[in-house]
Order: sequence, then C-alpha cells, then structure tokens
Amino acid sequence: MATVHVTPNLQRHVATESAAAQGGTVAEVLADYFRQWPALRGYVVQDAGALRTHMTVFVNGAAILDREHLSDPVPQDGEVYIMQALSGG
Repeated sequence: MATVHVTPNLQRHVATESAAAQGGTVAEVLADYFRQWPALRGYVVQDAGALRTHMTVFVNGAAILDREHLSDPVPQDGEVYIMQALSGG
C-alpha cells in the first residue's frame, strides 16, 4: 500500500493523518484515502475528480503530470504527498 501524507497547512482546515491507501494510480490512491478522510476531498479535487488549481500532488518526490484524470502510477510502496501549490510573485 502507498502512504498518503497531508501538509500541516491543510490539516489546519481538515483534521487528517498520514495513512495507507490502496491503488495503482493517483486517482485510486486518493479515492481510498478520501474514504478515510472524506472532508478533505473538496479541498483537493473538483467534483469531476480533477486536481484543484491551488493543489499539487507528489509521488515519491515528483510532481504528478496528469492533473485532470490523476492517472500517474503509484508504486505499491509509494509515498504520496498532498499540498497547496505556491504561487505569486
């Protein structure tokens, strides 16, 4: 199982913890994680499942490429990090 981590700034809005989640893609892993922490879903993805503009997800230290379908693969022992994207100038 992959392990999903959520940054402290998101945990201020929705109480969550790191947890194991099953799946072979980012979409599957996040779906399993959101079953455990349903209140976080709305902060991270849109209704159709695409990643919100102000969010980013990393798998084993690399930013995912497919922000719409979340089809990037997640290894069985992968580390998935959910965080707010930084922007500004």
